Amino acid sequence: MLHRLPVEDLRLGMFVVSLECTWLQSPFWRSRFLLRDTDDLARMVAAGIEHVTIDDQLGLGPTVAAADEPTGVEVIAQGTPDAPLLVERRTARRRGATDVERARATVEKAKDAVAAMFGEARLGRAVQLAQVTPLVDEIATAMERNRSAMLSVTRLKTKDEYTYLHSVAVCALMINLARQVGCPELEVHALGIAGLLHDVGKMAMPPSVLGKEGALDEQERRIIMSHPEIGHRFLQASPEVTAVALDVCLHHHERVDGTGYPEGLSGDALSRAARMGAICDVYDAITSQRPYKRPWSPSDALARMASWSGHFDEQLFRAFVASIGIHPVGALVRLHSNRLALVLPCEDEDPTTPPVRAFYDVRDARFVTPQDVATRNSEGGDPIVRAERGDHWFRGDWATIRARVEAAEPAGTVAATLVQAQAAEARA
Repeated sequence: MLHRLPVEDLRLGMFVVSLECTWLQSPFWRSRFLLRDTDDLARMVAAGIEHVTIDDQLGLGPTVAAADEPTGVEVIAQGTPDAPLLVERRTARRRGATDVERARATVEKAKDAVAAMFGEARLGRAVQLAQVTPLVDEIATAMERNRSAMLSVTRLKTKDEYTYLHSVAVCALMINLARQVGCPELEVHALGIAGLLHDVGKMAMPPSVLGKEGALDEQERRIIMSHPEIGHRFLQASPEVTAVALDVCLHHHERVDGTGYPEGLSGDALSRAARMGAICDVYDAITSQRPYKRPWSPSDALARMASWSGHFDEQLFRAFVASIGIHPVGALVRLHSNRLALVLPCEDEDPTTPPVRAFYDVRDARFVTPQDVATRNSEGGDPIVRAERGDHWFRGDWATIRARVEAAEPAGTVAATLVQAQAAEARA
């Protein structure tokens, strides 16, 4: 339900859906957001905003009614002095939309808008940021409301809508990653726009190549690999498009080791925005149904991406993993019980709570018998607290220790590996 409130009645945790001010007067780039910071309240007051509208289905509602206000129960017959006959006034309510249903509606609306934008691009018409900005606003709101619901919906792509939904998904992932690394909200917005526009060059690709079910031949590969430069030239003709969007469009297929395309940039020559775009683009591509391959599960996809040496910025990749709350198979994590554990394959629909194999007690600094445990609270599990680095805990012995834990070898055998390695290092 929507409520109009004076600014002084706002509380942290309320979800603002509109501000009673002009666009130029607003201190925010979004009109819909969860109120999480007292500084945002101060900015509203400083901007002269007096009233806002909130949605109590997306956040906290107004202060509850006082005790002497109507309760929804009335006496309709006296009955006996000690037992009046009461009846509850019942109000029919429609079931509120679930987060998945809201996410699906947002994605469907964004997909149609992106499809229309690509259609305009094929006709040579420039991108209008006034049409793009509300889309990014809605996607950002959906990610703030329920990240998992939004990301699960964007993974469901048919052959005909892949290109459009891929743009929506990369926009959502860029927003999520930008928030994870602490970007200011204006930069979050710019990166969201970059994600939405990064594949606009696909509008010039022949459908026979774009949707081909088999492997591409060399000529077809050259055609597909031209889409970043085609998209970049198109966006250059759109005067409102930012430098960040141009950069991500041109460089989202580059790799930090210089083996990417179209320019073969490496190291510091690649901007942070381009590195972020590369991670988000690949993750959505390999977890989506494609004409030529089945999708990988999120945890399997992250495990494979982690193994591709030189492909991604390692620090940003770790932030990306944290931002989506999914740990790769084989990753090292710390549990609530202060044990270290390996992430095991997850066959469940929720990849954020995978089974793990605990093997090391941090408090006692000792190996324990490997034990497979659940991480979901509802199953009495031991929740994952955070990711850890194996080379930090076990240095160069991590690969061997991980292999022995994966084989569920006894604690003594795993510990012996470390002792032997340390002895050899001491002798050297």
